[in-house]
Amino acid sequence: MKSTQRIGLILTLVFVLPAVFFSVYEISSLNRDERMIQDVYRKQLDAILFSVNQYSDDVLNSWIAKVESGWIEKVPGHTPKKIKNLLTFNSSLVAVFISDPPYGAANGAVFSLTDSSKEHISAINETLSSGAENIRQLVEYKKDGFQKLQSLPYRDSANNDLRCLAFVVGDQPSQFSIAGLLVDPNIFIQEVVGPRLQIIAKDQFILSVFKKGSPASIYSTLARNGDTLKAEAHTKDLWLLPDFTIGIRANGTSIQSLVDKRTTTNLILLLSLDAVLIVAVILVFRNVKHEVQLAQNKADFVSNVSHEIRTPLALISMFAETLEMGRVGSEEKKQEYYSIITKETHRLSGIVNKILSFSQIDANKKNLVFRIVDINAEVNGILKTYDFHLRSKGFGYTFIPGGEVSVQADDEAFAEAVINLIDNAMKYSPDKKFIEITSGIENEYGYVAVKDHGIGISKMDQKHIFDKFFRVSSGDLAKSLGTGLGLSLVKQLTEAQHGHVTVSSAPGKGSVFTLYFLLKKTES
Repeated sequence: MKSTQRIGLILTLVFVLPAVFFSVYEISSLNRDERMIQDVYRKQLDAILFSVNQYSDDVLNSWIAKVESGWIEKVPGHTPKKIKNLLTFNSSLVAVFISDPPYGAANGAVFSLTDSSKEHISAINETLSSGAENIRQLVEYKKDGFQKLQSLPYRDSANNDLRCLAFVVGDQPSQFSIAGLLVDPNIFIQEVVGPRLQIIAKDQFILSVFKKGSPASIYSTLARNGDTLKAEAHTKDLWLLPDFTIGIRANGTSIQSLVDKRTTTNLILLLSLDAVLIVAVILVFRNVKHEVQLAQNKADFVSNVSHEIRTPLALISMFAETLEMGRVGSEEKKQEYYSIITKETHRLSGIVNKILSFSQIDANKKNLVFRIVDINAEVNGILKTYDFHLRSKGFGYTFIPGGEVSVQADDEAFAEAVINLIDNAMKYSPDKKFIEITSGIENEYGYVAVKDHGIGISKMDQKHIFDKFFRVSSGDLAKSLGTGLGLSLVKQLTEAQHGHVTVSSAPGKGSVFTLYFLLKKTES
């Protein structure tokens, strides 16, 4: 496993995996917390709705007590005072009836503030007749000492909104009578239940009452157009009016929305934290990878430079020692040895100068003097100087100038960049030894392009060839030794002159390196 892969694995194990496990745990905790919050909220709503039902039950039980005491104090032919008062102060109470066995309205009395008591008699008789089983249960409860209020289906086509609430009065089974309250549920909810709902709701909840089968509310603590049963967070039936439902929801935002918002916020925070951590790990890995690669490149650089320097030094040493010891017999051989020593000395100087130039540029210590440079003249001068070197290596070349091209540059830095490109073209063109150089103007730049017909560069390596100390580690390019500074130096020299360099290449098809420099300023 490579060192960079090992570092990436360690970073993943130390930072990314714990964060992922923590996030998974927190997300599962969020779901658990959401269910717990909803459960607690539902229980609170149950308690609130229970208190509303209990209040309604207490009100009706107080009515029952008044009916019982009023019936005990009854005077034949008159409505008992307590029952009359009960009817007077409770507009939802339409009528009160009391029936002796056998149970029917004709066997007792019907009390009402209006002169409509007679119209209820047939409906009461039918209600008591159809509810015989419910009445029998009420009597049994009363015998056991329990007073129970039972809703009976009221059979009255003229007043189909009324509800009949039946109960038993009397102390002894032989004295039991069936009493009933004819209640208008809409008025009861508005006048009795409504104020209690307002007290409970305050500014925290919205309480509404709905009739089953109708989605619109008949009462709400906060009247809103379009209130429907579906909007309620929780609902319960009214105990004594089972065909009516009471619903509750939070004021403003529903609990589900609050829980969803909390869950979404926490998820966003967790995912953002994971994303930041992953990006940080990637950046750290890239930096570490870059530093490791740089260290490896530096090690390769030292090795390559050592080899590059060792070869000319060995030749210089060998031929100088041979000449010094007088072992060369002919003058012609001496001149050959002198020539080799001179060539290797120039080669050694070139390596040292390249390293020094790179060091100066890298430390921003190289002083550039900008002036107007004629690209065509400079290239011709370089080729004139390099003609012997090129031809001795078996290279042909051509230069095609694109008209007059004058740029702002340092002539020495310009020449050094072009020479490095020519050296590279020679080094990596083992078969077709021909170099084409062109110049011209493109947009606001003057350019010089060096084209070879060598082994070319892959797309992947093109991203790194201008990096310090970089050398291709595979293929034919890796077989050629070098310092790994040439193209990096070309880029630094060009950018120091406010220009840029581009490359176009493909394996087996050669390469084209183009240097761009700012055109000279025209005087206005």
